[in-house]
Order: sequence, then structure tokens, then C-alpha cells
Amino acid sequence: MKNNLEKMLKNLILVLVPLLMLMFFAGIFPMKFMSEEYVMWYEEWDYVNRTGGGVDTLILGDSRAKSSLIPAMMETDGSIYNIAVGGATPIEMYFAAKNHIKNHGAPKEAVIIFAPYHFCDIDNWDQTLFNNYLSVSEITDVYENAAKFHNKTVLKKGWFTDEISFRLRLPNKYLAQMYEAGFVKYAGRNQKRFEKVRGDLGYCEFGSDPGNDGESYEVHHKTFDADPLVLYYYDELLGLLTSNGVKVTILQSPVNETSTELITADFRQGYADYLKSLEKKYQGINVEKEIPCFENRYFGDNNHLNRAGAEKFTNELEW
Repeated sequence: MKNNLEKMLKNLILVLVPLLMLMFFAGIFPMKFMSEEYVMWYEEWDYVNRTGGGVDTLILGDSRAKSSLIPAMMETDGSIYNIAVGGATPIEMYFAAKNHIKNHGAPKEAVIIFAPYHFCDIDNWDQTLFNNYLSVSEITDVYENAAKFHNKTVLKKGWFTDEISFRLRLPNKYLAQMYEAGFVKYAGRNQKRFEKVRGDLGYCEFGSDPGNDGESYEVHHKTFDADPLVLYYYDELLGLLTSNGVKVTILQSPVNETSTELITADFRQGYADYLKSLEKKYQGINVEKEIPCFENRYFGDNNHLNRAGAEKFTNELEW
């Protein structure tokens, strides 16, 4: 009996020690093995929670916001910072703005850009989990509201097991990425990426094609079938900003010529009606309701402006 117990303990140790070492490494050294996409999320999280802050103007939104507005072209004194994140919805941006206000105070102005389809699709939720972007209290808030709105993207089958696995950095979620990176070989690349995004005041190019005629994601929605959970957090974001005296401007990033011709009239009208309702509720905010069209040559991929397109869009702002 004693020998069997000792054997079981030895086997348990043989399993637990490597497991704990992998969990520790994944939690403490993500910049050594995570993807370049993670670096963008981490840079933004670091900015609003620990460093920087105190700027006059924040740019918030998703990858279209990240790649469409160049802060250094808007103001040369560093008083504008782009905290948008590729793949984000108003869920992540609400907490980003909340943390910025908590740690650095409210900005004077906020410019918000979300691709219209991001009000309809939470298409990168697994990325939010994988990057452990939200704190325990923040993600608990999301789960509670997802339950109220019966959201099956956030509360998909196995969501609790996934949450625990990501939160504990279990190997079933991170070992493949660590193996791909040889555990440490992405450290230098990721640090350079971090410094590049920080040096560009949060601006980040997503597509580098010298032109693209692909269809944007809005084309795949016949109507503006908005997700109630996303609308809830957008309302929370606007309420947070306006209640803190922030001047809010909602802009629309351009889509290419191909997409302009294919986005349905019903989708456009539904989106415009929604924006009108926000304009009525939050009197004093500036709301652009029309989706601009840029020539295909200004797009680095089917959804994002290339550098030339971002320069054109930034230059055309009445700032």
C-alpha cells in the first residue's frame, strides 16, 4: 500500500511540475511566444492601464480605426493616441476607455470608429480570451450581460471550461503557440513591434496591398442585424465618455468601390437609423452617418485602408 501511494505521488509530481512550469511561462512571458496580433492588444492594454495616458484625444474602435487614423498627422505634439484594437467590438473598447479614465483621467475628446458589421458580429471573441485582455471582474460583467441577452457567441457551448483554460494559461490553449515559437524566438520581433506601434502613437497598418477590390464584411449582411450585447456596450461606452465630459465624434471609415456597390440599401438604412437614435439620445455628440467610399487603390486588403488611404482619410478630417 505504501509503495503504491509513493508511486502515485511520484507520477503526480511528474505530471504537475511540467504543467505548472508551462502555465507559469505562458502567464509571465507571453511576449516571447505570442503572435504579432497579441502585441497590438498588449500595447493598448499597457497604455491604458500602466503607461502613457493623459492625452487630449483618444481614438477608439476596431482594426479600421487602428488603420485609418494616423495620430501624428492629426497633431504633431503627441496629444492624440489611437487605442483601437484589431478585432475589438464596443465590449473591449468600453473597458479600455474605463481603464484609461480610471488610471489617467478623461480625455477632452474621443473619436470612435467601428466597422458597421462589428455591431452585428462578435467575430473575434476567442482572440479576446486567448489574449486574456479582460480582467476577471470585467469578463464576469460580460458573461452576466451575455446571459441577459442570450448571446450564444460569448456563452457558447463549453464557455466556462474555455474561460478557466485561458485564465490559467493551460497548455491545451497555449502549448501549440509556444511550440511554434520555440518558446522564445518571437521575443525580439514582438518587442520591435511593440515599440513601432507605441512610436506611431497606436497607429497600425493592417493591409499593405497597393489596392484591393475585395468585398468588405458588410456585404454579407442583407440587413443591419445588430447584436443586442454589442449595442449594450456601445451605449455603455458613450454614456461613460459623455458623463465624464468627453466630446465624442463618431466617424465612419471608408469602404472600397466594390463594397460600396454591394452593401444593401436595407443595411445602410438600418445602420443610419441606429446612428440617428444615438445622436438623439446623446445630444451634443457628432455623428457621421454615411459610409464613405474610397477608390480601390487606397485599400491594403478588402477591409482596411493602406498607408496611402490612411493618409488621405486623416488629411480629409476637419481637425
